[in-house]
Amino acid sequence: MALQLRRGTNAERGAITPALGELVYVTDYSTAGVAPLFIGDGATVGGNPVGASSLSFTGIAGNVTPDQDSTRDLGTTGDRWANAFIDDITVTNTVTGNVTGDLTGNVTGNVTGNVTGTVTGSTVGHVVGSVFGDDSTQLIDGDNKNISNINNINFNTGPGTGLSEVYEIKVDSATNQVRIGHNTDDEFGRLTFTRVKAVGTIPVNESVGRVLWTKTEGGADTNFGVITCSQNQMVFSVDDGVHGFSKVLRVHKSGKVDVNGDLNVEPAADFLVNGVALLTPQTGAPASPTVGMIAVADGSTWDPASKGGTPNPYPAFYDGTAWVSMT
Repeated sequence: MALQLRRGTNAERGAITPALGELVYVTDYSTAGVAPLFIGDGATVGGNPVGASSLSFTGIAGNVTPDQDSTRDLGTTGDRWANAFIDDITVTNTVTGNVTGDLTGNVTGNVTGNVTGTVTGSTVGHVVGSVFGDDSTQLIDGDNKNISNINNINFNTGPGTGLSEVYEIKVDSATNQVRIGHNTDDEFGRLTFTRVKAVGTIPVNESVGRVLWTKTEGGADTNFGVITCSQNQMVFSVDDGVHGFSKVLRVHKSGKVDVNGDLNVEPAADFLVNGVALLTPQTGAPASPTVGMIAVADGSTWDPASKGGTPNPYPAFYDGTAWVSMT
């Protein structure tokens, strides 16, 4: 003789309060995600579950293994476990959902979604998307490949040390360019070199910034051009392979210019040449001469002093009304 219990759907069970000791069988327990059997206490609506869902597992000396692979669930979307304390966890498929809190450890695989918080450690692989600052200002536009709203870029210790550090910004084509502009209409871009000295002052003749032109051949770098600027002067130089950067063109802060002069003193004249200056003989007078202009007449086609070819050519000075021979 069979014993028949009170039965019904999970929805029907939730609408009654079973009497004390009354058993209720849920006919759709599998799809409802509940225990198949409940027992009443005379007060709890729907009764109390009987079975694994009502047990407290403590002191288990063994494995808890489902009867089928990738079939059984632990909890449901509506009935979740509060906390899980697990030493190691291995996921062979996907992790779906939101993580709120700290995630400590290594991630090998793809992360799809947003990460809000601090990521400490290295990222090996592609980071797809945009990057925003703490104030929600976009710093990296992943869609249009733009970097913007950056206040400072600091290059810390790299492969070299001290003055040997080399950091590179490269373009991938000979026709590509690196431009420094301004986002404001009709404004010009600025490139500033800064030397910081925490204590004391920087000597006026010591460089504050420089621009180097370098070529790389056979894996070796060679500097061949330089512009350097101190508080006193700006110096231009090209290494000819013999003299290094000792041959220079200098613009002093006084407005004076010299060629190959002493870099530690102010030029003695507005224009000083420490060497030989060459003026090409002219076959005609300059179109708009001014007082003080010096030119070399060829002495034949242009002979302002009427020297008749002696000497030929000769230097001439413009005194405001005529060209006067300087010989």
